[in-house]
Amino acid sequence: MASIQLYQYFVLDIDERHVQGGSLSRAKSIAITDNEVYDQTFKVAASGVVKIFDVAENEALGGADFIWLESDLDVWVQFTTSAGTNDVYYVKELKGSATAGEMGPAIALGSDDSQLQDGTIDLLDGTSDTIDEVWVKNQSSTDAARVRIVVAT
Repeated sequence: MASIQLYQYFVLDIDERHVQGGSLSRAKSIAITDNEVYDQTFKVAASGVVKIFDVAENEALGGADFIWLESDLDVWVQFTTSAGTNDVYYVKELKGSATAGEMGPAIALGSDDSQLQDGTIDLLDGTSDTIDEVWVKNQSSTDAARVRIVVAT
């Protein structure tokens, strides 16, 4: 069984205060159960919207163990569950580096599990589901964004 070694680390300096977290030498290991991977970079036109992942089109990647997203420009990322039926979704901003071809900080998910929060606030009760589709919208009205997605299962 394959696994991904994920390293996360940050350093923050504000007004002579130094804050850091994570590790450059100790990885978080994520098991990849089916030894399948999807790795693609998309060019998203200025103000464009593109579906960059659809589990229905690649059933081998259902039940993803790892999802990685990165972009060179700021984009909105829509994660859709119950695609084609209820189309439940949530949107996150993925910050780019603002330099063409140079990726900004990534979004990394250790699974495709999601939770529809249809219950009481603060109780985190709801209906579990999985991410079926990933869409991106380029926030730039003048430049094309490059968005990379890696899905492993």
